[in-house]
Amino acid sequence: MKTTSKVASWAGAVLAGGGMLFAGMTVLPADAAAPSTYTVKGVDTSHFNHDGGQSIDWKKVRSAGQSFMYAKATEGADWTDEWFQRDLQGAKQAGLLHGAYHLWGFTPGAAQAQNFVRTVRAAGYTGKGAGELPPMLDLELRSGGSCPRNFSTAQVGAFLNVIDKEMGVKPIIYAAKPFVDRCMNADGSLFARHVLWQPRYQSGSTEPTDLPRAGAHWKIWQYSEHGKVPGINSDKVDLNVFRGTLAELQQLAHQTGTTLTPPTAPSVPAAPVLERQSRGTDVVTAQELLIAHGARIEADGVFGPATSAAVRSFQTAKRLTADGIIGPRTWGALLVTVKEGSRGKAVSALQHQLIAHGARIEADGVFGPATSAAVRSFQTAKRLTADGIAGPRTWAALLADRGTTVPPTQPANGRLTNRQALAQLAAAGIKHPVGRTSLEGVRARTIQGVIALKKASGCTITITGGTESGHSAGPLSHAKGYKLDLRTRDEGTCVTKWIKNTQHKGKSRGNDPRWYGNLAGASLEYVYETPKGGGVHWDITFN
Repeated sequence: MKTTSKVASWAGAVLAGGGMLFAGMTVLPADAAAPSTYTVKGVDTSHFNHDGGQSIDWKKVRSAGQSFMYAKATEGADWTDEWFQRDLQGAKQAGLLHGAYHLWGFTPGAAQAQNFVRTVRAAGYTGKGAGELPPMLDLELRSGGSCPRNFSTAQVGAFLNVIDKEMGVKPIIYAAKPFVDRCMNADGSLFARHVLWQPRYQSGSTEPTDLPRAGAHWKIWQYSEHGKVPGINSDKVDLNVFRGTLAELQQLAHQTGTTLTPPTAPSVPAAPVLERQSRGTDVVTAQELLIAHGARIEADGVFGPATSAAVRSFQTAKRLTADGIIGPRTWGALLVTVKEGSRGKAVSALQHQLIAHGARIEADGVFGPATSAAVRSFQTAKRLTADGIAGPRTWAALLADRGTTVPPTQPANGRLTNRQALAQLAAAGIKHPVGRTSLEGVRARTIQGVIALKKASGCTITITGGTESGHSAGPLSHAKGYKLDLRTRDEGTCVTKWIKNTQHKGKSRGNDPRWYGNLAGASLEYVYETPKGGGVHWDITFN
């Protein structure tokens, strides 16, 4: 953005659109991608782009491949851009989607908003007319990286409130992370539910850094401030890309006849129905797919309030019944086809499913040769075309086994199948147990206990013993699902240090040292077993 005062070159701008209207658009995570890969492009202009007082030929701008434009309207409480009305009208007549923006000054926020409202009304702009994009508030650091004089988050809130009251629209927010860090104490929560427009001018595919606590990724990226566009007599044009389709941008601009059609993705009838308090690999899979579609949640394997809210938001965006429950149609809309070379959360979602079905791979989010081989093996077993591509049929087969989800009504001391236990462990990032270890019939409390141990210690957990035969009998035995053996060497040294440094030292069991503690509502006994035949390990009881 060009301003009347010198600003830092990496200053940001935020764009916020009309609430539920924008909820119908797809907001993807900020995976690395070059600006050239985005097809919907636009410019933002001000009096700085009229070298020698020349008008902009907006028809040429549109013919050059630009789909939208923003014109600077105002700055502060009393300044108006002399070219605003002419640029806005010229762009409108040329058929460009168009919007108006305000650069933050140093006067009270409400007064700045009133200046903006008066100016745009005089130009016939409402932010709600056909072809009109929502207004945008431009927040930038000043020369030397300082915050605007008299700036406060409360004053920005006052500005936004006036715009909402006077115009009935939610402004787009243009800002960069350094602005939020320095001027808003690294708290961009005021911009939650606003569309974000962010700058980043470095070359290549480095995209804008998320604004802290803003709750969303960028939707418009200003990737250059030194562009050239036919029709604009300036070599310093701000160039932008829109993350989404032209139909989505047209919807944001209130154009008739551009309503997005309901999803055509097939439902997945045999997939598990997930709801509040569900747990396991299927929940992790859903969470990672939601993240792949732009949700800001943690893939922790627990279907809690945050996941429920993310599901409702996704369902609203896809024109589904927003009940917060992941059923066949929501699964169908969530699924993403991935293949060798794919990366990201959709891949790790797939990998978690494959692991739950016995594949010995890592959920690293990279679809490499090992994942490809695991997909082909699964497809062969299910009599599907073994092409190594995880499309709708492969996903449906993976999700058809409901054993990877723990029902929300399961009691804490209930027994799990081996697959259920593996699913919960995989969801928590704990690898498949080594060797012939079985978890068939293990108590749910035991699995939740070892997951709590991983979270508390931050260590890699390797299970070397479960409910398989060969362990000592007793009321709190391996066979009855109370005990697990964990590795002590290699990656197990982390667990050893954590137990010895944080848990309570007790009386030894024979020659084996013993510690006690509590995690996740369970009492734990840690015994450092040193069998005569070798195989030192931690024997842990979860009661």
